[in-house]
This record gives sequence, C-alpha cells and structure tokens, in this order.
Amino acid sequence: MNLTRSLLAALLVLAGAHAMAQVGPEVDARLAAEDWAGAERLLRERLAVAPEDDAARFQLARVLAWQQRAAEALPLYDALLAREPGNADYLFGRAQAQLWSGDRAGAQASLAQLETMAQAYPGLDDLRRQMTPEPTPAPSQAASPGAPAADSLVDGGYQVAPDIREVGLGLRHEWLTQGLDPWEGQRFDVSSRSDGRGWYVAAARERRFGLVDSGLEAGVALTVAPRWTLQLDGGAWPGSDFQPRWFGDVRMQHAFEGGTVLAAGLRRTRYPEVTVERLALAVEQYVGDWRLGYTFNRTDVDGERVNGHDAAIDRYYGERDVIGLRLTAGSEDVLQGTQVVASQVRALALQGRHGLSGAWALQWGLGYLRQGDFHDRRWLQLGLRRAF
Repeated sequence: MNLTRSLLAALLVLAGAHAMAQVGPEVDARLAAEDWAGAERLLRERLAVAPEDDAARFQLARVLAWQQRAAEALPLYDALLAREPGNADYLFGRAQAQLWSGDRAGAQASLAQLETMAQAYPGLDDLRRQMTPEPTPAPSQAASPGAPAADSLVDGGYQVAPDIREVGLGLRHEWLTQGLDPWEGQRFDVSSRSDGRGWYVAAARERRFGLVDSGLEAGVALTVAPRWTLQLDGGAWPGSDFQPRWFGDVRMQHAFEGGTVLAAGLRRTRYPEVTVERLALAVEQYVGDWRLGYTFNRTDVDGERVNGHDAAIDRYYGERDVIGLRLTAGSEDVLQGTQVVASQVRALALQGRHGLSGAWALQWGLGYLRQGDFHDRRWLQLGLRRAF
C-alpha cells in the first residue's frame, strides 16, 4: 500500500469522523482500505434515505475528488456552502476540487475567502503551494538544445491529484541542413507526483552521425521546508560516442506568495573529452492560468565561459493540459560532429500536452534551432502518456 495514500486516507477518516458517526463504521473501513468506490456506494445509499445528511454529502464530495472526479464533487460543495457559507471545511474542500478540475480562478477565489475566515486552517499552506505551480525541471543535457524536456516531475505545475503515476513513450525526429543525416530519439519513462514530491526514471536511445547511444536518467523532487523544493537529477550513458558519459544536477527553488518562484541550479556534465559546468538562475510568475519564465545560464565549456537566455510562456487549460512557447538565445555547449564546443544558438519551440480519453494524454512539440554557422535543425516530438 502506498504510504502517502495511506496517510492521506487516515487524514480523510479523521476529518470525517462526525460523518462516520452517521453513515456507519463500514464507510470508515472502506476509506481506511482505500476502497473509494465502495465508500461512494455506501454514501450514496445513505443520501438516498437521508438527503438532509450534510455530513454524508461532505464525505461523498471528498471521495469523488480523491477518485479524480473533482468536477462531480463541485455541485455537492456548492450545496453545502449554500446552507453553511461559513464552514471552513466545506470551503477548503471546494477550493481543492476547483483546482483539481482545472478551475484555477475559482480555486484562488475560494482560497482568498478561506484566508479571510480561517487563517490558521490546517492544510492552508499546502493549498497555497498547490496554487503556485512548481516549474518544469530543466531538460537533460542529453536532449537537443531547443527541444522540450522529455519528462516533468511536476508536470508544468498542475498538481491535479494527490497521487499521480504515469508511463510515457516519446519519439523525436530532427531534420538538419548542410546535407547532414536526420537525428532520431526514443524515450520511455515512469514518473510519480504526490503532494509536492515526485520522481522519474527514464531510458533513452539516440541516433546521430550514424552512431547510437543509450542511457538511463532519474530524478527526484522533495519539499524540504514550507515553499522550498529541492530537485536532484542525474544520468549516465556508458560508452557513449556523442552523449555525455554522465551528468548531475541540483536545483533549489522557493515559491513566494503572489505566484512568484525563484530558483537556482548547478549542473555538471561529463563528455568523453570535456566537462561542462552550468549555473542557472530562474524566475517565474504565475498569473491565473498563465506562467511566465526566464532563465539565465552561465556555462563553462572547457574553460570558455558563455551566457545563454531562455524565455517561456505557458497557458494551462483543462485538467492537466498546457501549451507553451520557448525562446532561446545566446551561447551554450553544443555538439559539432562528436565534439562539444561553445556556439551561438537561436531557438524557437512550441510544445504542450493535451488529454485524450480516459487516462491517456498526448505530449507534443515542434521547433526550429540555428546552431551558429554549423547547421539549422527543425524537429518534431510526439509522445503518449498514460496515468495509472
């Protein structure tokens, strides 16, 4: 049994103790066993014979939200608040359901109302943090410059459910000028996100210059203090011809009230013949369903220090859907043949994620990159993800 879900289930039982006294100990047992469907059935049966039982209605709203059916919980919360507008438990539950269903503006309004009436409400800090999305992890050095990160511990900031696990498969194709052969890449990953924490493990395969490199990557994100998140990433490509032999990245970020996030990261990448070090300083601002971001990169490539700039704008929509624009300018480490050099880079990319039916989602990206006088690249990336 997942420890996080067990703890959350226990909190759910404690918060609904009054409701359990009315709908019976069997519901309590179902919740403790994480049998959400069984608890839902019993609660609906209770409401069928006692429609005035708001305690049972409150528990039903919670159970629906925990089954990733937050939109179905909202009418129940609205009915509860219509009869008892000063109930902080109802208001907190509605704010969570609004956030998880994609109504960020409504969630922010409920949060503001809750802060006015109950500033010390348990869980309020967690709700504020969920309102301030965590930024997408920096892409691996193994990825092509200008291409989107293949995985995200926090999925662009949308914390849509207490516990989300996914598997994903991505394919990328890049067309090069100067008569160079196309590049191809495949990536498979497994990831988990849960209440400010996350991890991923990925396997990747790249074909360039008639050579093939394969490697493994992994990362973890941890909340180390209120509003502070530590992220660690690393990977290895043993015996690689053009990819790094290994890389390691550490990033610390702080989320301020008002939707501002500041972050700093250090990355070291070891290629067969050179070590590259990079300092990244980032600032992000979240306004409603929009995210604006800027990152300054200071890179040391074999003793040569160069600067790079990345700008981003994202629009969140639906439950976990996003579309974003990326702009890159400046100098950074790039591959020339199988050698790593500092080069001027200009890149433009459009990328996103769109939910399909059920637990499936499409991850996509396309872009253009000019790598100094070496070559230009046009790339397309498609991926399929499934939550479970």
